[in-house]
Amino acid sequence: MTKVLWHSSTISEIKEMILPQVKKNEIEVMSQYSMISLGTERLVIQKKVPESVVNYMKVPYMQGDFSLPIAYGYAVAGKLKDGTKVHVMHPHQDKCVVKPESIFTDCEDLPSRRIPLISNMETVINAIWDSKLSKEQSILITGFGNLGSLLATTLKYHYKISPKILESNTWRQQKAKDLGFELFKTGDTFDITFNTAANENALQVCIDHANEEGTIIEMSWYGDDETTIKLGGNFHKNRLKIISTQVSKIPLDKRSEFDYHKRKILAVNILKNDAFDALITNIIPFEKAPDFFNAVRRNTHGDGLIYLIKY
Repeated sequence: MTKVLWHSSTISEIKEMILPQVKKNEIEVMSQYSMISLGTERLVIQKKVPESVVNYMKVPYMQGDFSLPIAYGYAVAGKLKDGTKVHVMHPHQDKCVVKPESIFTDCEDLPSRRIPLISNMETVINAIWDSKLSKEQSILITGFGNLGSLLATTLKYHYKISPKILESNTWRQQKAKDLGFELFKTGDTFDITFNTAANENALQVCIDHANEEGTIIEMSWYGDDETTIKLGGNFHKNRLKIISTQVSKIPLDKRSEFDYHKRKILAVNILKNDAFDALITNIIPFEKAPDFFNAVRRNTHGDGLIYLIKY
């Protein structure tokens, strides 16, 4: 048997299900941690996935569909029966049976709690590639949640660049300061801005505080929410660029150098820094995961940066 986190239109709950028998070309994985991709999973349980992108938003081994109920999830750190550490894209589930090509094993050097961060680190890497940044440029990150804190920490420790942070939540503001980041001040302008806030107001700040020929990297996903931004002022005057970035495709100019496996290797190497442990602020026992997601529905889940489920 296996325990699976399911979401209906009204409630999240753990259901016990029969684990498929392991076939000759399959592998059983025992889950240790899985990461909650809070922004995306909130949109999923609120049924805000647009019909036009349902195929794109499907995850490996997903059950149900976006009309709910659904068993959805993101990145899992697990172990094989021989003790090998693995990373696998899978819904939140205490053990699972997957194809060998679904697992990534070049993560032995990472603590298990950091392994689920690999997938979002790949998103960060894509965003940095898309920005074509250099050390001389001034950088703003709007939003200091999962992606924003990962991006800021990567820039600080791997690229030796100190970005400024704009965050409306006072707990996250203090967390950013505690981690050594300087906060945005009125009048600041930037060469590159990264919006991770999934908020049109934050995107507007990026536009309004960009230098001439500046670049705005939009890392958020809005689902079917409408957004309104003003393009008649600084955007037009300063010849700005807004670039959408996401993890599913490697940028064209990097494909001769990187494939998905090599990008994962880069993500692992960046995550070897112990500084990333400070971003894992909420570890939720699997049996409490339904309580957490039911609180997400009410927007009462509390403050945090990176949320992990522990099995």
